[in-house]
Amino acid sequence: MGDPESEEMRGSKPHVSVIVPCYNEQDNIETCVDQLDATFRSTQILHEILLINDGSTDDTLQRARLLYESHKSVRVIDLRRNCGKAVALKEGVRRARGDLVAFFDADLQYTPQDLVRMVSRLSNGIDFVNGSRNYNGYGASRTAFSRLYNRAVRLLFRMDLRDSNCGIKVLKKEVTDAGSIFDYGLPLVVPLLKLRGFESTEFPVTLQERKNGESKYFQNGHFLGGSKNIKDITYHSIMLLNLLAHTPLESGSRGRFPPEKVNSQFLT
Repeated sequence: MGDPESEEMRGSKPHVSVIVPCYNEQDNIETCVDQLDATFRSTQILHEILLINDGSTDDTLQRARLLYESHKSVRVIDLRRNCGKAVALKEGVRRARGDLVAFFDADLQYTPQDLVRMVSRLSNGIDFVNGSRNYNGYGASRTAFSRLYNRAVRLLFRMDLRDSNCGIKVLKKEVTDAGSIFDYGLPLVVPLLKLRGFESTEFPVTLQERKNGESKYFQNGHFLGGSKNIKDITYHSIMLLNLLAHTPLESGSRGRFPPEKVNSQFLT
């Protein structure tokens, strides 16, 4: 394996950079990469897959490095510690070389076919495409929490958004370069971008049940989805109010904020 700090970029400049945050996804990561690679190759869309290891404690990083060796489209970024999904995506955005940037989860609850269809919807007048889930892969409690949150976002910001916190998105690179889109947390990326004046559309996506591993956010059978979910609800509620308070400042503020950097190791 080459020197991760000096090895040259492999292949042509991609059209799409698919950013895949990975935290303890050793049983999903290989299938995820194989499916993404095969789907994009079938459409002849030049792509790269950025695997962001977010401090995994299992064999996720080792398997990602093997995928780097076997797939020319793969790059690996190791955050070295658990920083959270928003930081993982932010670092992926900073490293992305494509004209478009896509967010995709490693747990295989979304399909690469839907992602490719979303790429095709990114026309001249649209800056980003957001997925809208059918919730078939969620239980009743988790579905209720998500729908309640989205309803609050619609009412507070008076925006026609069905699913602002969906994990699958496609954005023009200049949208991500325009500022820190994760200032208020991952679920508020979409309303923040709309406040800043970017045009969007939503695309219905299929949500599948997780086959391997455990959800990092919601624990079935636990009160309010478990302690982690309660902490997330509290944090994102505070961020929601914070964005609401800063709405006049954020409105139309395209391109004001430089991206931040974190210490990481990467294979290019």
